[in-house]
Amino acid sequence: MQLSNLNRDYSHYRVWLEKQALLQICSCLYYDLADNIDAASDQELIDYIADRYDCDMCGHKSSQSGDKL
Repeated sequence: MQLSNLNRDYSHYRVWLEKQALLQICSCLYYDLADNIDAASDQELIDYIADRYDCDMCGHKSSQSGDKL
């Protein structure tokens, strides 16, 4: 596999992660994440998707306390 294919595949994966995280996150944190999504790590996005985050504003608590993906 060529490097250009890996970069393209990662880009598609990253876009998917970003979209899924924005769909899953609580409304309190939506705009903060949307404004700073480029700075979020892949693991942070995965945690949002897997509902492993807390929100001090609305009181949302992580539904999972297991290991990271």
